[in-house]
Amino acid sequence: MSRASTYNYTVAGLTVRSDIELPELVTGRPEYAEPDVEVCLAAVAESLPQATHSSFEAEISQHEVLLKIPDVARYHVKDGRQILVEPAPGVQDKDLRLFLLGSALGALYFQRGYFPLHASVVVINGSAVAFSGDSGVGKSTMAAWMNAQGYPLLCDDVCVIRFGVNDIPMAYSAFPRLKLWDDALHAFAIDSSELQRDYFRADKYHLPAAGNFCIDPVPLGHINILQFSDDPSAPRMDNIKPAHAVHLLRDNTYRYQYISGLGLTRSHFLDCVRLAKSTHVHYLTRPRNHAALAETQRLIEQHMS
Repeated sequence: MSRASTYNYTVAGLTVRSDIELPELVTGRPEYAEPDVEVCLAAVAESLPQATHSSFEAEISQHEVLLKIPDVARYHVKDGRQILVEPAPGVQDKDLRLFLLGSALGALYFQRGYFPLHASVVVINGSAVAFSGDSGVGKSTMAAWMNAQGYPLLCDDVCVIRFGVNDIPMAYSAFPRLKLWDDALHAFAIDSSELQRDYFRADKYHLPAAGNFCIDPVPLGHINILQFSDDPSAPRMDNIKPAHAVHLLRDNTYRYQYISGLGLTRSHFLDCVRLAKSTHVHYLTRPRNHAALAETQRLIEQHMS
């Protein structure tokens, strides 16, 4: 990792200037005078004196989050504009980026008033379609399948939502890659030998988007809460009423544990209400086997028509 230069990127509609090379992000152009976000290598305090909430990993105040990852780094996220990073001695670049592009960016999104949904998203007929749900339920697998069928990928794992004109929720792009388990790669007949392994999971890999990555924000039309069924029958889609959808959106918010410390409990609940009212939220139940993905795709397409 070179530390003698600065690098320019974009993520979630934000311009980023970084002391750290971040190959996962989309490269930006350096002509802007002031970036939206700065990532700086700097000394970081061991504690946050004004913290109102603390845990093993994080100390949080209304405008600051201090992340302390043993043997990796301390990350100080300030006012939605700056992330200070002090790496631990001997830390590997990939481990440093893992928490910077995950938990640290998640805190920054909250500080800027954005809604980070734990979801993977593709674009169908000009509308963003999100796949959310518990870890391991197949969010990335479903997005990878749809992307391979020609639907542009918007983001994987974290979907940043910002409310635009007339309160329309807009989904923003993140990283042009997906993280897939080895069994999904095998089902898709993809050779994993040339792929980057995920940082802490030896049987998970980073897969570049299949030539179709959407950079521009897209109106978010559908949120599918994925769940498995042991019943081998056809996949099904069930509408979720807004009152219940609010709770599901809250539970599937990325790094939800930061919200209280940042003083965002009420505003986040209201955003969940806005999102539940302005999108179609469904349960998407499918068999565990990958052979049902084509049929699941057809079901999604039918609900988009």
